[in-house]
Amino acid sequence: MRRRIWRGWILCLCACLLLCGAASGTGSTPPDAVSRGAFADALYDAHVAHGGAPVVSEGSSAPFRDVGSWSPYFEALCWAKASGIAGGYAGGAFRPVAPVTRQQATVMLYRYAKTTDLPLEKGSDRDLAGYRDADTIPTWSREAVQWAVRNGLWFSGSATELQAAENVSWEELAVLTQRLFLGGMPAAALSAAPEGLTMELQQCTTTGAVVVLQNAAEETFSYGADYGLYRQVNGGWYQMNKEMDTIAIAYELAPGESRKLTLSWGELDWGGVLPAGTYCVAQGGLLGEQQVTVSVTFAIK
Repeated sequence: MRRRIWRGWILCLCACLLLCGAASGTGSTPPDAVSRGAFADALYDAHVAHGGAPVVSEGSSAPFRDVGSWSPYFEALCWAKASGIAGGYAGGAFRPVAPVTRQQATVMLYRYAKTTDLPLEKGSDRDLAGYRDADTIPTWSREAVQWAVRNGLWFSGSATELQAAENVSWEELAVLTQRLFLGGMPAAALSAAPEGLTMELQQCTTTGAVVVLQNAAEETFSYGADYGLYRQVNGGWYQMNKEMDTIAIAYELAPGESRKLTLSWGELDWGGVLPAGTYCVAQGGLLGEQQVTVSVTFAIK
């Protein structure tokens, strides 16, 4: 409780220390990047929000030499250090204001998952085979990166590059702490619809959407009852519902016809409400004999 009451004052103090050069670590965090301390703090908050036991930090000694009781991350890092999630650097420092890289964050997530009852499917080098920078992943993080990619918890924004040494963005942090408990989102490549086949958004909310399919092409569009829902993270698309490699044909849309579709996110296997973000609804099917996809993007604010 003390941590929450004093957070605003402590953050102001830390900001002043950073400006004066008095804070420990390797410099301040870029505006769009998450610091190492903020990442541990967000993971701790997510842990408690999902039924995890909070740590009793009152009277605890400093978990790292640069994280004392004055730090806004003191409680979270007491928990992370005691749980074996955060190990820090040689010499006992954590460098809480330094940016957290994607591979550093993934190692902490992987250690956390192993201490809980979260589903844990081990990855392998096969999971990294499609990424051209897979050979750059160091030994200390390779197993965690394999696990994250395998379980849909890797959001570099690219389907061909892991960018493991890049900083974690705030958007990425929000998605990671949500999908860790809801199930991952695999990377997806969305193709453009053929000329004449369109999907128009009429209405969207956090719980569903109304779209209109329009076929101005010369052939019939045949499609199934399933659709794809995707979320954009760091500029890339990630699928939120099950794979749709095989689509049972249930409907036909003849040339010149249009049809309204009412979609409910509660019907998906994970259910729930969409948080703020950019999304895409995609409908796959056959235009004549050609496999195609038509989609529309929308934002939840």
